[in-house]
Parts: sequence; C-alpha cells; structure tokens
Amino acid sequence: MASGCDNALLIRYGGLAADEHLVQKRYFVQKRLYTLQIESTDDCPQDCVFCYAGGTGVGKRGLDAAEIRGLLEDAATLGIRAIDWLGGDPLTRPDWHELMLHAARLGLVNNIWTSGLPLRERTVAARVREAASRGFVSVHSDSIFPATLARLRRGGGAGSFEAIAQGVDNLLALGHPPDRIINCITFTSVQEPRDTIETMRWWFENKGVRTCLTMFNPTGEGAALHFLEPDPGAVREVYRERDRINFGDGQGTIGAMDTDKFYCGTMATVTFTGDVTPCSVIREGVGNIREARLAEIVARHGDALVHERLHDACNLPAPCDACADNDHCWGCRATAHNYCGDADGLDPKCWRIRAGEDR
Repeated sequence: MASGCDNALLIRYGGLAADEHLVQKRYFVQKRLYTLQIESTDDCPQDCVFCYAGGTGVGKRGLDAAEIRGLLEDAATLGIRAIDWLGGDPLTRPDWHELMLHAARLGLVNNIWTSGLPLRERTVAARVREAASRGFVSVHSDSIFPATLARLRRGGGAGSFEAIAQGVDNLLALGHPPDRIINCITFTSVQEPRDTIETMRWWFENKGVRTCLTMFNPTGEGAALHFLEPDPGAVREVYRERDRINFGDGQGTIGAMDTDKFYCGTMATVTFTGDVTPCSVIREGVGNIREARLAEIVARHGDALVHERLHDACNLPAPCDACADNDHCWGCRATAHNYCGDADGLDPKCWRIRAGEDR
C-alpha cells in the first residue's frame, strides 16, 4: 500500500487509471467530452438485486450494431478519446469484439466494464486484452464472502467470486497491468462495512487491483429500493478506508463516490434505449440518438452533460465551494440528481458533509 497521499496518484486512479489523466484534465478545462459511455446491452449473468439498469440474464434491450458504429464515428469526430463499454455486461454481445476493434481503429481507447464472469474463459480474456490494450478493465465482485453474495444476487451468486478472480488471473497472465484492472463494488445496506473493507483489501493485496467503490442510488429500475441505502456512518467508514487502500494514508479524498471531477466532468452516457445522459446513474436523457445524431445532441446540450457551471469551483454549492478537496472532487453528480433533483446541486451523501467535519 502506498504511504502518504500523493495527489497525482489520487487524480490518476480517481480518473479510473486513465493513462492520459493529464490529457483528461485538459479536456476538463476545455469543457469537452473525453469519455463516451455506451450501454450496449442490458444482458448480464450476475442478476444483481440492486441493478438500476434492470439487467438480467436474458437481455431484452440494447443498441444495434449500426447504432453503435454511428456512435463510435461521432465520438471520433468530436475528439472523444475513450469509450467505456457498459451494460448489462458488454461481453455478452456476440459482436462485442468486432465493435471494440472498430473503436480502436478509429483511435479510441476501449475501457470495458464487465461482470468479470466471461473472463474465466481464457479465449475471452485474450480478446479483452487485445481490445483494451490501451485501456482498463473493470470487473464486478461486491464481496469475497459467499453469504453476502447470496443476498446480492437473485441467483445466489454461488462461485461467482472464484470465477471472477480466475478471470482477473487470466488477464494478468496475458500481461494486462494490475493498475489497469479495477474491481467495482456497489455498496448497499446488505454489506457490513468490514465486509466491504476486507473485500477491497483482498483485491489490492492479492491482485494489485484497486476498487471503484460505488454507492447504491435509488434510480432507474432500483428507484423504489430505498432499503438498500447504506447508513451514513457506514458510508463514512468504507469510503475513508477506500481512500487509504487506493491512495495511501493522506487526507485527500473524492468523497462518497468512485471517480474524480475530471472523469465525471468530461463524460456522457448513451443508455441501451438510446438516451444521452451525463452519467449512467442519471437515467433521464437530454436527447436520444434514435432521434438525432450524438454530435447534434452534444452541440445542443454539452453544457449540461459536462456540468459546465461547476468547472469553476466557486460555483459549487456550499460547503463544497470552500472544501480543501474541491481541486479534484465535486461530489457525486448522480447522487445530487437522484436525491435532490439537481445534478449541479449538493451531494447529500458526502460523508464529510454528513459528519459535519471541518473541511
């Protein structure tokens, strides 16, 4: 584990291990899109109880290949540099490899968000390594404990942790660097803090893999599942330990979220229904690619997609405008939207605000 909090380390990994984190910061200053997230399908083998996208083992919704190719071509024209492939699990599409290679030919970096289960097949892992050779791969293992997984997966999740760990081993054996592999955890009331902390430590100490720690938001298909919201004290405990594991023992943090403002402020999402939103956890779109080209939507609504006003820290809501961490953090925009109805408003789940800490 790193000793001391290196702000450059925090910014790099808060930007999800982007090799071009300095370029991403420049895009932030220019208020441009660096990353386009594409939800290619809602098909996912994990069947998580909290899935805001409503992903199941039988996909029903998704973008067709022509729509995705159009998005990739628009992204290249707009100067977007990275594609985050989301789902569901994008690796369940039969054409995923072909589409990602097309993105690479356009000069785009592929970042792949998968359940991790398909990676247990070495041939799949090898294709992922090829497609994401310049990007990162995120797997989704919420716990190392079978009893916890049984409560988080409709099918019980038996054997999923072992399968995902095998998939990560396959990637590592193929030469994919551990600092460009992420384990994603969705923190809910189901997990005890020590469960999540031990899971984060296990991935870092055994695989060299950091955690992308997301907090359950009641949105989309999970809008009514308020009982899954974690307790504020638990949020504080797990996110403070996330900081220590990922970034060292200093005081820097990106709050109750998983990414820094440079990532969130240079990103847009296209959902599997074609809606263009500022974030995959904000399900309401500013336009739809089945009604207008992505480039046209970005031209009309780019300011909303990148939260343009908040790029000047003095426009952050109090007390964030005076926070020592606002050089890299601006709270979770999706949490602000889903709880308060204002994507540019206060993040009510930031543990520093909830704890009343001296900022």
